[in-house]
Amino acid sequence: MLDRNAILSRIPHQGASCLLDSCVAWSATTLHATSRAHYDVHNPLRRNGQLGPLVAAEIAMQAAALHGTLTGEANSPPGYLAALRDVVIACERLDNPAYGTLHIHVCKEHGMAGGLAYAFRVLAGDGTVLVTGRGTVMLRQTEGHV
Repeated sequence: MLDRNAILSRIPHQGASCLLDSCVAWSATTLHATSRAHYDVHNPLRRNGQLGPLVAAEIAMQAAALHGTLTGEANSPPGYLAALRDVVIACERLDNPAYGTLHIHVCKEHGMAGGLAYAFRVLAGDGTVLVTGRGTVMLRQTEGHV
């Protein structure tokens, strides 16, 4: 298990921009993380006092970035989110207090020199699926590697 400080040392998202609280477990292809960032009234992704459900995709892709660093597939320099696909939103807003701690599950579907593709699920504490989808991360190429 990794706490927030261990996560902050591994991903480029820092301070309030880091939306993960812990990493419960990971394997070569999966990662399970938790977040309570949806309760933070100072969350930088809040608009008009609300946190939209698409923020779940950002949380999930931060989990994917963490997975990449833990498995050695995404080191410095970091990658960037290139695409979201097949996103299904099953909630009106993410900051509903009834959701409790969010559980984020990511699964690496593809990995290549230039990028990684992940499927993700974000669930409420009771297991209710809130948002699912897929994201593609393009890795920045370092000098000498094309």
